[in-house]
Amino acid sequence: MKKVKAESITKIAKLILEKNGVPSDQADIIADTILYAHQRGRHTHGLNRLQIYIRKINEGLMKADTDPKVISDSKAVTVYDAENGFGQVAAYRCMQTCIDKAKEYGIAAVGLRNSNNFGTAGYFGEMAANQSMIGIAMGNAAPAIAPPGGNKSILGTNPICFAFPSPKTDFHIVLDMATTNAARGKIRLALRNGEKIPMGWAVDAEGNPTDDPAEALKGSLIPMGGYKGFGLSMMIDIMAGLITGSAFGGDVKNLNHPDQFSRNGSLFIAVNTDFFMEREDYDSSIEQLIGKIRACGEEGKVTLPGEIEYNAYCENKEYVALKETQIQDTNELAASFDIDYELEVV
Repeated sequence: MKKVKAESITKIAKLILEKNGVPSDQADIIADTILYAHQRGRHTHGLNRLQIYIRKINEGLMKADTDPKVISDSKAVTVYDAENGFGQVAAYRCMQTCIDKAKEYGIAAVGLRNSNNFGTAGYFGEMAANQSMIGIAMGNAAPAIAPPGGNKSILGTNPICFAFPSPKTDFHIVLDMATTNAARGKIRLALRNGEKIPMGWAVDAEGNPTDDPAEALKGSLIPMGGYKGFGLSMMIDIMAGLITGSAFGGDVKNLNHPDQFSRNGSLFIAVNTDFFMEREDYDSSIEQLIGKIRACGEEGKVTLPGEIEYNAYCENKEYVALKETQIQDTNELAASFDIDYELEVV
């Protein structure tokens, strides 16, 4: 592992994206989500995806310029069609629309169809929390888990995030999780790095537990809590895929699919707590809740959702530790487009 300057991550990502037709303002959003992921230890959603994005753009499987089309629009509900553009850019538009509408109506929901993986769900939940609103983000994904009693993967890891503003702490309360014991991206990253995965993450094609990431990707991931995780994944598939008019029921394709559009669906919700209670009452109540949770164990032993990621961000604010292979791959990708810039190793 080597440490690189955090700002160089966004800079090289933006340069690569712009060289491949992504407008500057959109490249800023994508690069920022990449840095967000790395700073919080979510390396699966970082620089390693740039090669996939560029391939998809060049092969006509992803639009370089993402301008979501409005399918329907009412007071508190909007549905967008990403038209196979970048998931991060479309998701940013969706959550910003939620925030704007929630200021007027108290709550807003925005659906998104025909998109791509939006990266780290917490990024978009925190957009609302930064505006003193509750943010909810969810998306469906390519088949990765089989139903209880079944032997075929049909639902995805289907990430979901809840973000709550917490003005009396340095960080927001953020639950950002997949519905499996581990996200598929962690298994891909382990395969890429030649590493084993923990037992309990996946089974092979015959249904046997495995620590081999290659065999895990041929089989199924294990949903958290068994049938409970599968049930939650199904609910997200309905909310993010079915009702938004996107792919669902096993029809979403992997981000790195060789010849088909991903057609991910997503749903974003913003809740303006001012419509439920006075701001001061919310602030004091959330502080009281945090205090009660902290008191459940020894000082420093109890952590809140999002706290571990925030601590990682604090450690990685200026410098991020990356594997040498990831640094080399990113620099080589930049050089292939005659970009005279490399990640700054310190």
